[in-house]
Amino acid sequence: KKQQMHSRDGFMAVALSWILLSLFGAVPYMLTGVLDSYVDAVFETVSGLTTTGSTVFNGVEWLPKSVLFWRSLTQWMGGMGVLVFIMAVLPMSGEHSMHIMRAEIPGPVVGKLVPRARKTAAILYIIYMGLTAIETVFLLCGGMSFYDAMLHAFATAGTGGFSTRGAGIAAFDSLYIEVVISVFMLLFAVNFNLYFLLLMGRVRDVLKNQELRCFGV
Repeated sequence: KKQQMHSRDGFMAVALSWILLSLFGAVPYMLTGVLDSYVDAVFETVSGLTTTGSTVFNGVEWLPKSVLFWRSLTQWMGGMGVLVFIMAVLPMSGEHSMHIMRAEIPGPVVGKLVPRARKTAAILYIIYMGLTAIETVFLLCGGMSFYDAMLHAFATAGTGGFSTRGAGIAAFDSLYIEVVISVFMLLFAVNFNLYFLLLMGRVRDVLKNQELRCFGV
């Protein structure tokens, strides 16, 4: 009967959406035949969306590129929040959509960067995509193929660790690649609101941020 969304409604919407996304996200694993068990497929999907990094596969080199891409993409979307991604790309109205963002987005504090929650979600994802693209370029400079560079950038952004190789980045035997991924893991772990403040030239507000100071310690 209520027409407005409140905090508990936001939490319920996020919880139910995650269940549905996990169930539907498992379908590609079944359609491609790489997994025989739907339970295993759901596990792999949930691991990606939650950026946990656990896997049911003993090795990944034999997997089709399409499956590896979907596997890494779920982790990339989960890094910022799946519903935040949906808010950013789909037309959503209503000021109370902020409750969805507050229930979904990673980090202890969520605030509006701009008056509308949807624009806030879009700004956060633009920054997120920008950093992902920059890391991809750096990894390309380290000798990775575009496919490997992009998927490892996805994994770094989600801070989960899915890889196109069973041995992970150790398979590339490159100190440069290890340093690049380590640096970007730290960059992606920072509250993305602070990047927006930097773009706005509010350096003092960034330096005063208590979360960043604790992170640095």
